[in-house]
Amino acid sequence: MKKYLVLFALAVFFILQGCIPSLHPIYTTDKLVEVKELPGLWTESGNGQVTYKNSEGKPESWNFNDQGDKSYELIHTDDQGRKAVFEVHVIKLDRYYFMDFYPTESAEEGEPVIADVYKMNDMEQMHLLPVHTFAKLEISPTELKISMFDPDFLKKLLENQQIRIKHEKTESGFVLTASPEELQKFVAKYADVKEAFLPDPTVLKNRLKE
Repeated sequence: MKKYLVLFALAVFFILQGCIPSLHPIYTTDKLVEVKELPGLWTESGNGQVTYKNSEGKPESWNFNDQGDKSYELIHTDDQGRKAVFEVHVIKLDRYYFMDFYPTESAEEGEPVIADVYKMNDMEQMHLLPVHTFAKLEISPTELKISMFDPDFLKKLLENQQIRIKHEKTESGFVLTASPEELQKFVAKYADVKEAFLPDPTVLKNRLKE
């Protein structure tokens, strides 16, 4: 019960950051896939050009390392040079790929992910508590397109009783408590619905393959 109370108290933070927190992962072992294109250093881009956001001219970067058993380590460096580590799994449902993110530790401090939010990496702030988030993944040899689900879209579905998926309601949004199988049905159903995703996907270029 204490775990749920803490989760509800901070759910507003996840929703403001534009992601849907889930108590359970989206993956099951039978749906896990190996993505040979994923390992490597990727940087965020816009219109085919790397987007440099800070005064030092450093791009946001995503460094994926193959951990074996269809599992990946992501070292994410934000535009201020702050780092965080995530465990990443990829599943395939029909012709669609989806990513599951789970925070592990701070890459710089080596400390648990629950730490001083003001010193945290931007992406790490979206994962203040050890919960899962997920996104649709589109893959090419030199580009990754990561589309996060829109929490406002989920809110409308739930409030209008258009879907039935296990969740808990907070003062500012929803936290999914559905099983991985239920989550898979949800993302597969809305994979082609444009409104289900945030309008600006993250587009990453592989710096080693250009």
